Amino acid sequence: MRAYRSPFRLFVFGIVGMFLMIAAVDVMFTHWVSTPPEENEGVLTTRGQAQQRGDIIWGAAMLGAGTLLFAGTVIELGRRKPLVEIREDGLFLAVSTTSDEVVVPWGQVDSVRNGVTIDANDGGERTELIVVVNSREGLPDELVGAEWEGPKLRVDTHDWSEPTDDVAKAASGALDHFNRVREIEAMGQPELTWETTVGAPSGSEAEESTSTGPEAKDGTT
Repeated sequence: MRAYRSPFRLFVFGIVGMFLMIAAVDVMFTHWVSTPPEENEGVLTTRGQAQQRGDIIWGAAMLGAGTLLFAGTVIELGRRKPLVEIREDGLFLAVSTTSDEVVVPWGQVDSVRNGVTIDANDGGERTELIVVVNSREGLPDELVGAEWEGPKLRVDTHDWSEPTDDVAKAASGALDHFNRVREIEAMGQPELTWETTVGAPSGSEAEESTSTGPEAKDGTT
């Protein structure tokens, strides 16, 4: 199972970026909507010149922000790299600041569940995936879109394409499967042995065999 960044959110970011670029062009050059600098008989006044400098500064900032948003959206929609992936060897998370490959091995995972936290900035609720580990060996300390809280790795999932609850259930199922396989391997293969014993005939069986021999049948001694 995989989850990507929500395409709807990316589309919204792209639209915002495009509008910022159009607004920047209007502020700096065309003035379709924005107020043009003050002029006197086609010549910029002193105040108009100051207004023009301010328009250029604001327009350049808006153009840069809009370009980053729009370009980032196009790149993200084009490459579609997963933010989380449930793999055979562990749980992949795109949370590292230095590497795209952060895989939490199933052997280091105790549990996976979904949760809700309060955003410190706007006070709204944000969904999160909580991964409880028994060891942080090989896992980065500096994260983006996630944070450590003791043995808990809290991953922000508000812009995932898949519901956090579905991802948590799928990850828990993969973890249970891994634990069952490990228990079976620890038990080892059962050994089946058979013991066969061949004993000598008893005294009565030997006498019976002698009395029924060919000589006894003929009645000769």
